Amino acid sequence: MSEANGSILDLGSIDFTPAWAKKEAGVNVGKVRDQGSGFRDQGSGIRDQKRTFGDKKPFGERKPFGPKKPFGDKKPSGGKPFDRRPRFEDRPKPLDVEVKVLPETKALGTIIRKLQSDAHAYKLKDLAYFFLDNPSSVLLKITPKKNTPVHSTPTPSTSTAFFQCKACGFASTKEEDVIEHVVSAHLADYYDSKEIEVEPPKGNFNCVAKCGLSGVLLGPPNIHEFNAVVKEMIRTKYPDMSEVQYRAHIEMVRDADTIEEWRKSATKKTMFFAKGTADQEGAQALTREQAEGEFKRNVLPSLLGTPKNLMITAEVAMKSPVKPLQWAANDALQAERRAPYNMCFALRGAFHHRKLKFFRANDARGQEFVTNVEYKEFDAEHAIPELAQAAKFVAEHPCCDKSEFPQDVPDFEKHIEWLVTTGHVVAFTNGVFSAVEKFPKYGPQWKKRGGKAAEAKAEGVGVGEEKAKAEEVRPVEPVEKVEEVKDETAPVVAE
Repeated sequence: MSEANGSILDLGSIDFTPAWAKKEAGVNVGKVRDQGSGFRDQGSGIRDQKRTFGDKKPFGERKPFGPKKPFGDKKPSGGKPFDRRPRFEDRPKPLDVEVKVLPETKALGTIIRKLQSDAHAYKLKDLAYFFLDNPSSVLLKITPKKNTPVHSTPTPSTSTAFFQCKACGFASTKEEDVIEHVVSAHLADYYDSKEIEVEPPKGNFNCVAKCGLSGVLLGPPNIHEFNAVVKEMIRTKYPDMSEVQYRAHIEMVRDADTIEEWRKSATKKTMFFAKGTADQEGAQALTREQAEGEFKRNVLPSLLGTPKNLMITAEVAMKSPVKPLQWAANDALQAERRAPYNMCFALRGAFHHRKLKFFRANDARGQEFVTNVEYKEFDAEHAIPELAQAAKFVAEHPCCDKSEFPQDVPDFEKHIEWLVTTGHVVAFTNGVFSAVEKFPKYGPQWKKRGGKAAEAKAEGVGVGEEKAKAEEVRPVEPVEKVEEVKDETAPVVAE
C-alpha cells in the first residue's frame, strides 16, 4: 500500500527472495537488479541493492588484517571489562631439569643383605619394581640443565636453583619455603616445650578473638602474644591455610562471660627450653617466638643447603610445595614404571660390586636373575645315590615345584635344599626348581607336562620325532648328562 505522491515505499513490490533461490526458480537475476535501481528515486532512503553478497572486493583490495585485541581487553555494553581468564603463561612452568631414578642407599643395603643370606634366584626386574613401588626407597638425582645460548661460550650458570633441608631432604626452589619447613619441623630437635603455670592476665579487655573453625578462644587482639597464638593455631591445626585465609575465620566476641572464660583459661603457658634443660633449676625459659629467633640465628645456617644437584627421595619430592618439582618427580617415576631401565642399570652395578651373580633364563635374551650362589656342575659319580637321584629328577622335570616331588623317597626335599645351597640346583623365588645350565629353564612353558613338546616345537621337530630323538641322546648315567653340559654351567654376567 502506498501514498499517491510515492513518498512511502510499497513493501509488497520488493522481492526478498535470495539470488540463489531465484536462479533455481529460473528468474533472471540481472533483470531483477536493474529493476531495483529505481528504489533511490522513490525517496525511501534504502541503499542501492546492486551490491549483493557475492559482490565482494577482490582479495588484494581488502584491508590487511591487523593484530586483534586480547579477549580480556574487550568490554561489554555495560562498560565493565570481562573477568580475565587464566592464561597459559600465568601457570607455573615445568622445571628445566634432568631426573635420574636410583635406589635409595639404606633400602639398597637391606636388599643386598637379603640376597647375600639367601640361595634363591631373584628376578632383577622384580627387585626394580620393589623400589619403584615404595617412594621412600627411590632416590631422585635432579640436575638443572645448562642455560647456554646458541653460538655462545658455555657458562656455569643454570636456570634452576634448589634449597634443601639437610636434616630430612625437604627441598624447594624458594629459600623461604625451606626456612619455614626447618623451623616448623626441626625446632623440637633442639628445644623442649613445657607447660607452666602463670598468673591470669590483668587489665580490661573489650573483646576476645575466637577461632570460627574450632571455637578456641585466641585472646584479645591487642595483647603481645596474639600473633604468636594465631601462628601456632595455623601450624598445629590448619597447616594447609595461609595466615590471611585463617584470619578471615577469626571472630571478635564482646560478651563479658566469654572474656572471663578466656582469662581463666590463660593461666597455663607453653615455654621452650634448650634440649635437655627443661627440668633443670634456673634454666632459661623462652616463648616460641624467642626460641624461633634463637634457632634461626644459631642452628638454621647449618641445616639450610643449596645443592647444585638435588638428591631427594621420591616420597619427599612429592610433598614439596613446588608443583613443578612434584611434576618432574612424578613424570620420572611413571616413565620408569613403564620400563625400569635406569633402576635395573643402577641395581646391576650395585649387585655386581657386591660380588653377586647374574644369569639369564631360557636363552640369551631371557629374563635376568641375580643370586648369591655360584652355580656349578654336580658330580653324581662321587655323590650318594639319594643326591644323584634328586639332581636327576630336577633335570628331567624343569620348573618343578615341591608338590611334584616323589613322596616315596625319604628326605627328598632335604636333598633338594642341599643341592640348592651348594649351587647344583637353581631355586627361583616363585617356588620352582631347575637344573644348572647356561640358561636355566624358567616359566610355565618348561613344565613337565608340556615343556619338552614346546621346546621341540620351537626347534621345528614333531612330538613323535622329538621323543625318538630324546631316547637316542638320553644318557644312561647321571654323570654323562652332567658332562654333556659341563662347559655351559657358568652363569652369564650381564653387561
